[in-house]
Amino acid sequence: MNTLLVRRLVLTVVPFTLMGAVVLMAIFGDHGLVRRHELRQSQVEVEARIADVHRRNSELRRQLRLMDENPVGLERMAAEELLMAQPGATIYRFVDDDSSE
Repeated sequence: MNTLLVRRLVLTVVPFTLMGAVVLMAIFGDHGLVRRHELRQSQVEVEARIADVHRRNSELRRQLRLMDENPVGLERMAAEELLMAQPGATIYRFVDDDSSE
């Protein structure tokens, strides 16, 4: 009688244990659903950063094109960014006074 009980127990418990282990690995394993969700979130964040880089590159290309096509614009950029100007020109520089706060 004990062997019959043990056999039934083994034939019942072992398959359910194996199926439970497979389900847990499918959800929480290295290639499981939780990991896939984390990777998708990471992919969305990386794609957003890539889009920002592409926008910045487009803006820089536009500025380069303007510098090549428009010497007056190049002089203005040099005056604004580097405080450079033609001899005899006057540069006005406005500085925010944060000491009054």
